[in-house]
Amino acid sequence: MAGMTTAALEKPRRRGALTWGVVGLLAQVAFAAGWVVAETWQGPRYSPLTDTVSDLQAATAPHAWFPVVCFAVGGLGIFGFAVFGLRPAWAGAVRVAPWAIGLSGLALGNSFPQIPCQLSAPGCTATSQLLSAGGLTDAILSGAALWMLAITPLQLAGLLTPLPHWGALVRLLWVAGVVALAGYGLLALALLTGIWPGLVERALVVVCQLWLAVVAVTLIRTSGVEHGLSADRPSRRRRRREPSSQTPPPMRD
Repeated sequence: MAGMTTAALEKPRRRGALTWGVVGLLAQVAFAAGWVVAETWQGPRYSPLTDTVSDLQAATAPHAWFPVVCFAVGGLGIFGFAVFGLRPAWAGAVRVAPWAIGLSGLALGNSFPQIPCQLSAPGCTATSQLLSAGGLTDAILSGAALWMLAITPLQLAGLLTPLPHWGALVRLLWVAGVVALAGYGLLALALLTGIWPGLVERALVVVCQLWLAVVAVTLIRTSGVEHGLSADRPSRRRRRREPSSQTPPPMRD
């Protein structure tokens, strides 16, 4: 009876891990589409090398609704994946990181209030952007979110080692954390000097999205491993309970 109860509890848990793992992957696709696709209709004045991703969702950007929707869907997906997928899967061993990932996703997915203008537009300057409510909000939220996504892999690398099926990610998380932190520093330098801030920001975003995608794939694979182990337990219990078919040796007088 206890075995049946455990199996009944594990089944929805496995299904939830699989579902939220897929959501985590799709969130990366949606978020990437928001800036990769939107770049194709920005016109000749916009350059991915010098203009940031945030400019794609500015009030004066062409078809700004598309990246706004994609970023919102991606941010909500990352939040659900982290809080409802990773938090239960890590079973309390990692308490802060799921919330840090989820809230960072919401921060990056927020587009309001909108930045008033694109830097590539005539008359728009970095100062006018930053002094607006939209520009200041975007600078604070995106800066904090990218910082959290840069340092979180290093925190996870030290916490996931003892967890079954997650320890294999430790080396990758160390590499992702070091590269992301270096990218964050380069982004700050690029924004100060004006040397290719758009390119550096995109490289940092790609690194963050890649390690999140790997974690999502691991969550999906872990749900399958748990399914196989739990499915094998009843058969093992049945084999132990089956009476022996061997006939006892005859007793001697």
